[in-house]
Amino acid sequence: MAERVGLDGLRLLFTDTLMEDPDAYRFLIEGAANVFGLRLSKKMKVPSCSEFPDFRDRPKWKHFLDQLSVEATAHIPQLIWLKDGRDVWEVFFDERFLGNSRLDPCSKILKRRAADRWLVENCDPCNTICYVGIDFTEAHRFDDGRGGGLGPRRALAGWTYEAPLCSEPWVAKWDVMEWMRAEGLAPPRLYALGFSHNNCFGFCIKAGHAHYRLLLQTLPEVYSYHEQKEQEIRGYLGRDVSILADRRNGNRKRPITLRAFRERFEKEVAPSIDDSDYGGCGCFIDQSASTE
Repeated sequence: MAERVGLDGLRLLFTDTLMEDPDAYRFLIEGAANVFGLRLSKKMKVPSCSEFPDFRDRPKWKHFLDQLSVEATAHIPQLIWLKDGRDVWEVFFDERFLGNSRLDPCSKILKRRAADRWLVENCDPCNTICYVGIDFTEAHRFDDGRGGGLGPRRALAGWTYEAPLCSEPWVAKWDVMEWMRAEGLAPPRLYALGFSHNNCFGFCIKAGHAHYRLLLQTLPEVYSYHEQKEQEIRGYLGRDVSILADRRNGNRKRPITLRAFRERFEKEVAPSIDDSDYGGCGCFIDQSASTE
């Protein structure tokens, strides 16, 4: 798209949940520099994963990202780095609602509203086109053919959205990975760990059982953090709520906490699980009008 439309009016918009994988921030900065043909100076040293503070120390983590975003956008002015100031769990507590596969206050507030607000304040819908990286394998996220999806939703507000990867020459995510490597860009590490997306440090309230099994196996400290936060919000709300749902033994859908899910794997030799139940991260799309 940079080659097609030029660089002068191009901006890269990043809505930060303040809970991304450290290597996602590395990729963001290196990828943005690549798009604009910029060489990162020695002053803009992109930190490695080991140089990030412990993500569980939230004040230190946020301060680190504040500094990183200032340095990155100073070197790459075309990179717009938006932060609400809250992370996913802070939004859940403020909204008094634990996100799930149907309703996502985290994406609504930290991504959709943040991006929409920036566009209204900085762009004219009459001469602005918003390009998104949704590809043809998940084209329903952009336009489901029934008036749903990101494209039709934003068109109602007067904005033009396009998804170049949803049309010929049909470039899928694996093709993009090879293109990255050819450009000297290392793909984000979560893909190498087996995750289907690079969002929220492997955490996602829309993910399924197979995804959380992978998170437990590959990033147990991340799983443990979210397990504890889920317990905290259950106590705060005084309700039997959970991110995951259980339909084991053909029973009706019921909550299963991350703690109970982990304990099932610790106690059972071969716990039954749907190996295809990865769910999906649908950030930037609303599945229900009530989410807005």
